[in-house]
Amino acid sequence: MAIGLMGGTFNPIHMGHLLIGEYIREEWKLSKVIYIPSGNPPHKTGGEVLEASHRVKLVQLAIENNSFFELSFIELNREGFSFTIDTIRQMHLEYPYEKLYFIIGTDTLFELETWKSFQKIANEIEFIMYGRGRHSKKDVEEKLQNLREKHGFRIHRSNGPEIEISSTNIRDRINKGLSVKYMIPDSLIEEIEKESLYKGE
Repeated sequence: MAIGLMGGTFNPIHMGHLLIGEYIREEWKLSKVIYIPSGNPPHKTGGEVLEASHRVKLVQLAIENNSFFELSFIELNREGFSFTIDTIRQMHLEYPYEKLYFIIGTDTLFELETWKSFQKIANEIEFIMYGRGRHSKKDVEEKLQNLREKHGFRIHRSNGPEIEISSTNIRDRINKGLSVKYMIPDSLIEEIEKESLYKGE
């Protein structure tokens, strides 16, 4: 069996995260996709990231109707900063007999070399990358080749659709009182309204 791991701040999780998770699950015949909200991400500081308890609740609401999706508290229960290398190693311990894939977007592709112990990460897990339109095809191909040849990253490409939805844009629209319908599930819209999240940013 194979399992997909999708990490992120999910601030908030949106339809793009869900659609890509489902598409890659079928494309790569994964038994499930595990969403892993970051607890204290080292690359995002200050007040830009919503409190973890709220982000987790939104992920729970978003995936509750898909039996192939799961939520992991692995990074939320870790003290200090959350590093991907620690998450990958713990997941290998929890799933010693399953093949694990780390699912990333194109933007993350250009950040991999800044991750803690990125060379060890390259040796310990394979990646599935889905496309996003921010980078040119030429830049993406060159970066993929560099990571593969220089560091030994094993990165596969998904044929999934381009999803031009961003958490940043969602937060901005909520703050301005604009609609985010069809960008996030209706259950999330209700929770955000109830808790007055992303207001006054």
